Amino acid sequence: MTVLLNVVLPVFLVAGVAALAQTRLRFNIQTLSRVVFYLFAPALVFDSLAASDVSGAEFGQITAVLLLTTAALWALGAIAGRLLRLEGPTQAAFLAAIVLMNAGNYGLSIDLFAFGQAGLDRATLYFAGSAVLSSSLGVYLTASGKVSPRRALGRVASVPLVYAAVLGLVVNLAHLTVPEPLLKAIHLLGQASVPTMLAVLGVNLVETVRSQRRATHLPALGIVTLFRLIVAPALAWLFAGVIGLQGLTRHVVTLESAMPTAVITTILATEFESDPPFAALCVLVTTLVSLPTVTILLNWLMG
Repeated sequence: MTVLLNVVLPVFLVAGVAALAQTRLRFNIQTLSRVVFYLFAPALVFDSLAASDVSGAEFGQITAVLLLTTAALWALGAIAGRLLRLEGPTQAAFLAAIVLMNAGNYGLSIDLFAFGQAGLDRATLYFAGSAVLSSSLGVYLTASGKVSPRRALGRVASVPLVYAAVLGLVVNLAHLTVPEPLLKAIHLLGQASVPTMLAVLGVNLVETVRSQRRATHLPALGIVTLFRLIVAPALAWLFAGVIGLQGLTRHVVTLESAMPTAVITTILATEFESDPPFAALCVLVTTLVSLPTVTILLNWLMG
């Protein structure tokens, strides 16, 4: 529990400082989001993938579990959204909040503590796949709340995160050498991603409170929390067993699948205008609730 607090508490401290500043300074949330989405996050993904010790076979199995789990969650979320009668932008944010998890700054830290360097190596592979999903499926889902499916797919093609992930994998698998000045510059840009994303979260949380729309979507928020923290790891554990993953790798993909809604969900919701307050609330609530759920899951996995 102490380590979980040490991982989660800094997240809320950064977001809280940004939220407090927003009440006085009134930051332009659109500008902050675009800096992260088009500059910092692509650098982070490229830097992570280019430096990872990627195993082709294991990466394929981990990616398969990720895709199967995501597909199942998407289907279940679509059914739940119809039953809840969610509309356009809110439906888009609802689905993104279910399928996109915080596999990066939260998930990687938890896996390192729980399973050491071997766990971190496998968690990095999972993060690589989730980053591509965030920049492709995540963009499609959030953009589709405002535009047609064809135009939403067109927006995916304009997202630099997709190209950064592909280039990072090519550099890694082909053992290419990136010039050191360029690599250092990319690394510096990537390091700015997480704190800026948390600042965007804090600013969005202030706007969530101001909008006074929280009670309207409480059932949807409950479904997001249930699917993200309980159903997702259960599905991942099941699919990992079907594919043949066992031991440490199965534990890692299950734990990564149990992470709360990704902070980038608020970035996407802001960029594509798909109910940012609801997306921010999903990130906040699932992160808070993940404290006991991740603790229980860890005790079971390591028992």
